[in-house]
Amino acid sequence: MRACVVCLSAVGIIGLNSCKNNSNEALAGFELHPEFTMELTASEPLVLDPVELHFDEHGDMFVLEMPGYPLANVQSRLVKLQDTNGDGLPDKRILFTDQLGVSSSFLPYRKGFLVASPPELIWIADTNGDGVEDKRVVLLEGFSNDNLQHNFNGLSYGLDNWIYIANGGNSGSPALHGRPETLVPLRGGDLKIHSNLDRLERVGESSGGYKLTFDNWGRLFETHNLEHNLHLVFEDKYLDGVPGSPSHALENISDHDADGLARVYPIGEQETRVNHPEQSGFFSGSCGITYYGGGVFPEEFSQGLFVADVVLNLVHYDFLKPSGSAFTTSRYGDQKEFLASSDRAFRPVNFSVGPDGSMYVLDMHREVIEHPEWIPDNIEKNLDLNAGKDQGRIYRIWPKKQAALPSWDFDSPSGLVEALGHPNQWVRNTAQRILVSESVLEAKDALITCMHQDNPLQRVHALWSLEGLDLLTDSELRKALTDSEAGIRENALRIAALRITQNEDWMGDALSLTQDPDARVRLWAVLTLSQSKIASDPRFLKEVAVALTTLLNRQDTDRWMSRAVTAALLPQAGTFLKEGLIHWNNNSHWPTVLTDLAEAVGRYASPLYLANLIGQFQETGQNEILQSGLTAVSRGWKAMARGTETAFRTVEINALEASLTDVESKANQGVIHAAANLRMALQLKPSEQLHVLLSNAQRDALDTLKTTNERLEWLQLAALSPFAERITMIPDLLDSRVPNTLQREVLKQMWESDSPVVPELLFEAWDGLGPESRKLATDILLYKATYHNPLLAAMESGRVKLGEFNLDLERRRALLFSEDAEIRRRAESLFSDSGVVQRAEIINQYIPAISLNGSIEKGKAIFTGRCASCHRIGALGVEVGPSLADIGRKSKETLLYDILDPNAAVDTAYLAHTIIDSKGTYYTGVVMRETDLEVELKLTGGELRMFRKDQIRRFSSSGLSLMPEGLEQGLTAQDVANLLTFLQAPK
Repeated sequence: MRACVVCLSAVGIIGLNSCKNNSNEALAGFELHPEFTMELTASEPLVLDPVELHFDEHGDMFVLEMPGYPLANVQSRLVKLQDTNGDGLPDKRILFTDQLGVSSSFLPYRKGFLVASPPELIWIADTNGDGVEDKRVVLLEGFSNDNLQHNFNGLSYGLDNWIYIANGGNSGSPALHGRPETLVPLRGGDLKIHSNLDRLERVGESSGGYKLTFDNWGRLFETHNLEHNLHLVFEDKYLDGVPGSPSHALENISDHDADGLARVYPIGEQETRVNHPEQSGFFSGSCGITYYGGGVFPEEFSQGLFVADVVLNLVHYDFLKPSGSAFTTSRYGDQKEFLASSDRAFRPVNFSVGPDGSMYVLDMHREVIEHPEWIPDNIEKNLDLNAGKDQGRIYRIWPKKQAALPSWDFDSPSGLVEALGHPNQWVRNTAQRILVSESVLEAKDALITCMHQDNPLQRVHALWSLEGLDLLTDSELRKALTDSEAGIRENALRIAALRITQNEDWMGDALSLTQDPDARVRLWAVLTLSQSKIASDPRFLKEVAVALTTLLNRQDTDRWMSRAVTAALLPQAGTFLKEGLIHWNNNSHWPTVLTDLAEAVGRYASPLYLANLIGQFQETGQNEILQSGLTAVSRGWKAMARGTETAFRTVEINALEASLTDVESKANQGVIHAAANLRMALQLKPSEQLHVLLSNAQRDALDTLKTTNERLEWLQLAALSPFAERITMIPDLLDSRVPNTLQREVLKQMWESDSPVVPELLFEAWDGLGPESRKLATDILLYKATYHNPLLAAMESGRVKLGEFNLDLERRRALLFSEDAEIRRRAESLFSDSGVVQRAEIINQYIPAISLNGSIEKGKAIFTGRCASCHRIGALGVEVGPSLADIGRKSKETLLYDILDPNAAVDTAYLAHTIIDSKGTYYTGVVMRETDLEVELKLTGGELRMFRKDQIRRFSSSGLSLMPEGLEQGLTAQDVANLLTFLQAPK
C-alpha cells in the first residue's frame, strides 16, 4: 500500500506513522534555531558516510553511502533503513547494493533508482521483491570522473518532467548508451534527460557544485563553494547564437556577499585554513542546496533555501524573494546560523525534505572533508584521510509548533491526481512522477478537472502531468496562459515555447503576455517569442517590434529581460536596428540591445548591407552611436572569422570601404579608432586619418591637461601600434599619481602584449604602484609562465616582497606546480605548498601559546598597549588596519601567524604607503580610497588625510604591511595566549 497519513503532532520519522518525540531541544554541541527541534535519527553502524537520502513512493527511506571519498578505493552503497520495532527510529539496515562505483547521487524512479555512477548513469531495481538489486541498465555513458568531489550529481525530477543532473565540475560528453549520435558536450554545463529516458539536452551554465534544487514553480537553484545561492534564470538554449554578455543566465543571487565572499557564523574553535586563510568565517564549502517546500515549517522558512557549509560545520538559511525577472536571497538571523556545531567532524553534505515535512540533515562525519587535491602535500601526510569512514549521522529537524499534513494515496489514478494538491512538495512531485513515468493515461479526465481547482499548485502539477502524458490540448494550455496565478502563466509559457516553433497560432498569446503585470511572465513571453521560427514573418514584424520596444522602455526592465529581447529580435536584427536607433538614449538597455543586434548583423550580413547600415549610424549624427555600431559590427565579423576576397564580390568590399572612408573623413578620434578595428577585421589597409592619429596618440595620452577620458581614448588608440613603440610611455603612466583608469589600461595592454620586457617595466615602477595596480601587476607576473624566471629572481633578491603577492594555494601553485623543474625548485626554496613563512623561528617559539588557556582581561591589556593604535575592537582602539570586528572567525593558529609574521601575506589594501606632498612633507599610512584625482590616507592614530594627485610629489610603498614585525618582543607564550583569547572572545 502507498496510502499514508502524517500527523506532526506525533511526528513520524521512517514509517511516517511513529509517535516518538525527542525531548532534547538540541543535541550536545549544536546550536539550532529556537523554533525547531532536532534529533539523531540514525548513526553508525546503522549508517556510514551518508551523502544522499530519498524516500521512495512507499515512504521507505533509502540512503546512499560514499565510503570511498576522497579516494576511489571503495564503491558507494545504497541501503534501506527500517523501523522494525515501531519506535519511530530506524533500527535495521538492508543493503540494496554495494556496487555503485563512486556515486554521490541517486533518485527513485520507475520502481527502482537512477544512480549517478560515473562514467555512467544507471537504473537499478529489485524485480523479485527480495530487497536486493537484481537488475541494472546503463542509460548514459561518457561522464568524466577526474575528481570525486566534482562528479555529476543532484539527480532531481523537474516539474517539466525532465530529470536534471548537476555537472559537479568534471564535465564530460555523455550520450545515451549505445547511441553516440546523441552525445552532448557539457562544456561546464548541467544536463537533463527526458522522463522517457530517450533524449538529453544541455541545461545551462553549471555552478559546478554539489546538488541543485527547485522551488514550487520549477525554478532552478544551485550552489558551489563560495557562491552559496545561484539561480538559473533560463536555460542556455535561449541565448544560443545571441551576441552580447552575459553568455549564460546563471546568476549569484545572494544579497549578502562582499568582494565575492558571504559571511557565515560558525561556533567553537575554527580550523586553520591553510589554502585560503582569507576565507575563514566565509562560505567556502557550500553544498546540498535545498528548497524546503515541506508544508510544516513556519511561513518564513517555507519559501527559502537551506545550504550547508561542510567546512564550517553549519546550515545556513536564506529568504528567497522575487527581484525583477530573477530572484534574490537574504540571510535569516543576525550573526547566527539556522544550525551550527562545535564538532569539527560534523560535515553536513546534504538535506532531504521528507513526506512528513521534516528536514533530514546528512552528516558524512569526517575529520578531513577537503579533497587531497586542495590540501598541501606536507600537511596531507600528517592527516588521516580515512578518519570517520566508519561513522555517519542523519538528523531530523522539525518545528516545535507542529501542524498536521493530510493523507495521500498513490494506489489509484484519482489518488495520484488528488495528491498533486498536497501541501508537501515531495508528495506532489512523487505523484506527478508516477503519473508520467508510469503512463497513467486513465487519469486524463481527473487531471483536466484538476486544471480548474482552487489550489494553484495542484493546477500547475496537473498542467505538466498532462503535458508529460501528451494529453494537454491547445485549449487547456490557452486557459493556463490566462490563469490568475502568475506561476501557472509562467509555466504555461514554458510549454508554449515548445509549441510555437512551428505553430504561428501561439504568437498572439505570447505577444499579449509581454505586457503581463508579473516580471517572470513577461520574461517567459519574450523567451517564447524567441523560439518562434516564424517571428521574422512580415505579418508579425511590426507587432513583435512594438511589443518589445514597449518592454525596453519600461523602468523595471532588467538585464535578463534585455537579453531575452535581444534573442527575440535576432530574426529581424537589421530591420529593428535601423528603426530602433531613435530610442538609443531612452535608457541603458537600448544601447546594449542595439549594439548586440549590430554584432549579429556583422556576423552574417553582406558587405553591401553593412555599408548601408553604417550610413544609418552616421545619419543619427551621434558619435556614440557611430562608434558603438562600428565596434559591434567589427566584433560580429571577427566572431565568425569571415573572409573577404573569396566570400564576396570585390564591388561589395569596395562599397563597404568607401562607407568607412566617408565616415573617417568627418569623424572624431573614437570613431576613427572603431573604424580602424573594422578595417583590421576586413583585412583592409588602415586609413590615412588613423596614421595621423597614431603619430599623436602617445603624446596626447600623456597630456595631463586633457581629461582622464580623453587620455584613455588616446591610450586605447595607441594600442593599435606595436607594443615596442609604446614602451617609452609606460613609466610615466605606471605611477600612483596617474589616474587609476589609465593605470588599468596600461596594465591590460601589458598583459595582452606577452612582451619579454614587461617584468622589468613592472619592477621599475613597483614602488610607485598603488594597491589596485599592484594587485593587477602581481597577476601578470604569476599567471604568465614566461615571466616566472624574472619574477623569482626579483623575489630571491628582495626586489619584491613575497607578502605582496597574496600567495594563497592556487597562486602559490602557479610556481610550485610549474612544468619547468627549475622554476619549481626555486619556488620551493622560497615557500612551500602549505604557505609562506618568513619568521619560522619566532613562530616556533610561540606555538605553545595556541594550547595554553588565556585571560581575556590580560589579553585586552596587551591589545591596548601594542595594537590599539592601528586596530579597533568595539570601542577600544583606532581602525587603521583591517577591521577586527569579526576577528574571532579565525583560528588561534591563524591569528598567531598573522601577528608574528605580518609580511608573509599582506592584503595589498593594507600595505604601508608613503606620500610626499608638494611641500616635501612625508605621510605614512594605508590607502583608504583612491580615485582618478585623489588619494585618501589613514595615518597611524586614525587621522584621515586627503591628497590631490596633482599635489603629490611622490607616492610609493615599501611593499610591507603597516603592521610592524617584532610585536612579540617582551611577551611570553602566556602573554600571547592571553592576546589570542581576547581576540577570539565574543565581541
